[in-house]
Amino acid sequence: MSSHYLDVAIGLSYTFLAVSLLCSATREAIASLFQTRAKVLLDGVLTMLHESGGKPRVRGIIPSIKRLLRLDTGFGLDKLGASSLTADVMDHPLIQGMAQRGRMPSYIPSTIFARAFVSTLTAKYGKAQTAAMLLAQVGNEGLTRTLLAIMGEGPDDVAALENAVRIWYETVMERITGWYKRRSQLVLFCVGLFYATAMNIDAIELSKRLWGDEQVAAQLAQQGADGVASGRLKPAQPVPGATALEQAAVAKKEWQMVEKLPIGWPSARFDGADGKGVPAFLGALAFALMGWIVTAFASSLGAPFWFDGIGWLLALRGSGARPQTETTPVVVQTITLPSMSVVKPPLG
Repeated sequence: MSSHYLDVAIGLSYTFLAVSLLCSATREAIASLFQTRAKVLLDGVLTMLHESGGKPRVRGIIPSIKRLLRLDTGFGLDKLGASSLTADVMDHPLIQGMAQRGRMPSYIPSTIFARAFVSTLTAKYGKAQTAAMLLAQVGNEGLTRTLLAIMGEGPDDVAALENAVRIWYETVMERITGWYKRRSQLVLFCVGLFYATAMNIDAIELSKRLWGDEQVAAQLAQQGADGVASGRLKPAQPVPGATALEQAAVAKKEWQMVEKLPIGWPSARFDGADGKGVPAFLGALAFALMGWIVTAFASSLGAPFWFDGIGWLLALRGSGARPQTETTPVVVQTITLPSMSVVKPPLG
């Protein structure tokens, strides 16, 4: 395959990787500011405890501003009502102790949540009761039927109830993870569209430039190869509990890398339409919008996608190594069986 074809592909992939890293860092900063993960977790708990009707009460601009200011009422648990089981469980010391004041934990282990759930019920209705009796006093038919179905025909004690809550919590949290990933991808697209417009990262115009200028394409491809080989461009995993300032510092670093790319204003597309009337400007704007949308969609695919893609393109070109994949060493245990030989008694 022609080296120029691959240089263009690597150059575009490198650009999309840099933009994806910038968008990911920006998304993490936004999530840290507004405690998005904790809010999604609260929505999941409301769903799990069959109190989905309370979700509209904890949504809106005002609760988001309160979470930004780290106010105690930022999550709106007080709006769920005095009979809300979700509010009682999330206010339990085992859960509140996992976060700072004005915050809510973005992750709760299933064992901790199950213990807090059972402790809330026993503190409210008494300890010397069966699981069915405790659930009956909650007055939540959907939750009662769900947990009793998980318990099955086994023991009807508090330990069995705690185990059922743990299983149900883990099941719902798997769905919540899928919800958050889809939401994060949409946020990545919106952030990518913002950066593509503000910095004029036009994928169509950039591909034309790389195709027409072999030197620029080769230089950009070499930057991508060097970044992948050194591991400098390897996407980092989100750091749990990182502050908004720390995430903003990461975003600034990625911004500086994107600024070095052959992008930005003024745009050759709009310069070519200058002085040719409104139709020419609208045509240039339409093509620019398509280029920006392509860039935004590419950034929504995530940095790992483009990092791996550059590695495969480099391997296809025959220069550079594919990104190293982390492998788990296989531990082989040697088991020595006891001797199976039979000792014959001496002949007498």
